[in-house]
Amino acid sequence: MSDVTLSMTVEARNTAGRGNVRPGHRGRAPGSSPRSSRLAVLAVTAFLAAWPVRAQETGVVRGTVTLIENGGLVDGAVILIMGTGAFTLTDDGDFEIRNVPAGSYEVTAQRDRLAAASRSIIVIAGETVTADFVLSLSPVREEVTVTTPAVGAAATLQTFNAVTTVDSLQIAREAPNTIGEALEHEPGVANRSFGPGASRPVIRGFGGDRVLIIEDGIRTGDLSATSDHHGMTIDPNSAERIEIVRGPATLLYGSSVVGGVVGGLINIITPHAAYRNLLTPPESYGDSLTDGTRGQLGTDFGSANRQAGTYANLQRSQGNLLYWASGGRRQTGDYDTPDGPVFNSASELSSARTGLGYFGDRAFASGSFTFEDSRFGLPFEDRFHAGQADGEEDDYGDEEEGLEEEIAIDLASRRRVGRFDVGLRNLDNRFIQGVRAAFTAIDVADDHVDTIGGVDNIDTRFNNRTYVTRALVYQRQLEHVTGRFGGELQVRDFEATGAEALAPRTDQTTFAAFGYEELIFSRYRLQLGGRVERNDYMAAERASVGDRDDRDAEEEHHLEPPDPRDRQFLGASASVGLHADIGAGSAFVASLMQSHRVPALQELYNFGPHLGNFEVGNPELEPETTLGLDFSLRHQSSRVGSDLNFYVYDIENFIFGDHTTEVVDNLRVLDISQGDSRFVGFDARGRVRVAGDTWATLGIGYVNATLTSTDEALPRIPPLRATFNVDIHAGALTVSPGLAVTARQGRVFHEETPTDGYALVNVDASYVWPRQHRAHVLSFTGHNLTNALYANHMSFIKDLAPEMGRGLSVSYSLRFF
Repeated sequence: MSDVTLSMTVEARNTAGRGNVRPGHRGRAPGSSPRSSRLAVLAVTAFLAAWPVRAQETGVVRGTVTLIENGGLVDGAVILIMGTGAFTLTDDGDFEIRNVPAGSYEVTAQRDRLAAASRSIIVIAGETVTADFVLSLSPVREEVTVTTPAVGAAATLQTFNAVTTVDSLQIAREAPNTIGEALEHEPGVANRSFGPGASRPVIRGFGGDRVLIIEDGIRTGDLSATSDHHGMTIDPNSAERIEIVRGPATLLYGSSVVGGVVGGLINIITPHAAYRNLLTPPESYGDSLTDGTRGQLGTDFGSANRQAGTYANLQRSQGNLLYWASGGRRQTGDYDTPDGPVFNSASELSSARTGLGYFGDRAFASGSFTFEDSRFGLPFEDRFHAGQADGEEDDYGDEEEGLEEEIAIDLASRRRVGRFDVGLRNLDNRFIQGVRAAFTAIDVADDHVDTIGGVDNIDTRFNNRTYVTRALVYQRQLEHVTGRFGGELQVRDFEATGAEALAPRTDQTTFAAFGYEELIFSRYRLQLGGRVERNDYMAAERASVGDRDDRDAEEEHHLEPPDPRDRQFLGASASVGLHADIGAGSAFVASLMQSHRVPALQELYNFGPHLGNFEVGNPELEPETTLGLDFSLRHQSSRVGSDLNFYVYDIENFIFGDHTTEVVDNLRVLDISQGDSRFVGFDARGRVRVAGDTWATLGIGYVNATLTSTDEALPRIPPLRATFNVDIHAGALTVSPGLAVTARQGRVFHEETPTDGYALVNVDASYVWPRQHRAHVLSFTGHNLTNALYANHMSFIKDLAPEMGRGLSVSYSLRFF
């Protein structure tokens, strides 16, 4: 796999005249302002917006983008003025961005497999700056993030957070079937799974709801964080890019990510995200809405799991109106291993999205709908129901082998999302440049489906409805200060019925006020952030657990089900960060944070058989409190790039599952417990230009997680892993052989089995035809070419089924502008 994340050299010089220069608007931050009502933020904003002041002096940036290989104009290139939120797309090679505040900036132009070109400009009030760019074919790109900056997009070198971006070209080349698959090769990221379909990323050893996954700035509302055999239903091939964020910016999204230091945030950015993404300031919508049609088509096939997928997205703009639509379908069969195919590991997914938006000079609004349906097999789940835990032998022997052809347990999921965005921009206000709000309703239904003799039977049904109202206020940069602040109200209605209805019906209400401020002092920037959050759980009376009443379990095994009483939590998180430009394209970043995480619903209330255990929740759980310290050292030049991140987190009251010696119905009792813990680790990536356009990339990630009270390893911690790739670029062709090495994980929690180390040999090859109005990409990927037999330590079925063997996939993608 190819990991290429370095900027190219500047192709042109700034020809603007001289003038007064103020510090560039780089970086990111929001400032905090808690409110007692969810409408208070909007009310304050409306008051400030009504306070007229003298408009800020601005200028215009315009230019042309051409391709060096043939001198042709490049249509559809993204032009970013770093730190302002200003962006546009080239139309027949030309671009123009108006209302750019006077000052000095970095401007970047990039498109698909074309090398990013950057240049410095000086904008003078009332004047026009010309900035022309020449792009060329290259495997190297500028890595830009919109998830973390205080104002607009920023190069990852300038952020306070460790950010990794996986773009649509890399996604299209690998054609992953899940978000977990799309990210599992990134440093510090692992893939938790219960078969290929039940997949979810793990970041720095943290999984479940400690890793928050959002789509265009809003929670996905799925159930993948609640259990190992629930998966994400979002097709990664529909994303424009995916950003992985570790660090303080995740304060803005919830206590589940422990204020941002522990765990992490994954933002799935769709092709139309710029027009509805709460993370993107709305100042440049008018500049980016060039009339015309843009879109992408793609298809892919794979041999090791008989994969077949197709997807398409379309955007049509006319005047102030924008329409978008997208959809896709993919399916796989049972995947092959060196030991043979894994029964009931097939999957299928269908998705569709549509939306309509109006974007005026001041006001904008959009509405959209998302439809997703999936079904995937859960290999060997019937054995867990029989009470067989990790690594235990099959009690059924040959009889169980015979049943495998007749019994299949699947998870069928349905997800529906309705979203409405509204806001104001270009406000003539000294302090506020814009405000936007999103109102989202998410309806998710997950069914456990038992198929016996070809007949489906729903064993358990989970319903999860989530309503999210979120508002952000974008501050105007005033001398040395910029930031964002806002509020969020989330209402969740969870209900489960059937054999695995472990928790009672529960309503959860979350209100949060958040923000952070960034102070800019030449080469140094200081970030201050905070979040105040209240969580209320209101639980109904507990129903029976499958065919067994809770009273039976209490009488026969002396177990008392958790009292489904209401719980209320109020907590605050705060962070302080320093970003220092130490010269020569290098930066040092340090962040200190204290934060809290409230117990999840399943940790409080679960009681019953669950994945080879009899799980007993604890309604007396206290919130986790974390003190975390992050250090980053980054460098970026035309020949070398590096990103080194070190972290240590001390967590009081860390919540985990602890096996006891008690047995219920042939199942070990798993108590949800708390204890103090410490996580120490690093993730890093280094890149070097070997010769010409040939680059070598090394990525590595490691975490040591300990329950400090007993000095024992915590459960399900990924082992040390490293990847090495060489990107060989020859004209339109790029070939990338690679090696992925994973160490043995022998430091395990009690009742957990160790996993042997392994090495995988992979190779990617892609051919790109860039044209003015379209780009064709044809890719081939060879996975596990030596057909190594190995197990993923983060797989719940690692002792029963190895991972995928040798396979070849091919994909084709067409983008038109």
